[in-house]
Amino acid sequence: MGYAKLSVTIPDETYKEIKELASRKHMKVSHLVSDALAEMVRKMSEQAIIERINTVFEDSHAAEEHRLMGQMIAENTEVEELPW
Repeated sequence: MGYAKLSVTIPDETYKEIKELASRKHMKVSHLVSDALAEMVRKMSEQAIIERINTVFEDSHAAEEHRLMGQMIAENTEVEELPW
């Protein structure tokens, strides 16, 4: 995997908090920031998918088709009851 440098401007207080957190976690600041950004991108991507799904289900015809398909799959799938 390649890496790229990124220059950002953040408030002094935020930088101080990031440095303290990285120190407590025994991490480099760059790793902490990289991990945090990756998590934020993942969450935003998931949210975008949810919004697209919700848009599809706003269409009552498509929603009914999906409901019927789910019902058909459930009726034709054997599920073993678990003892707990």
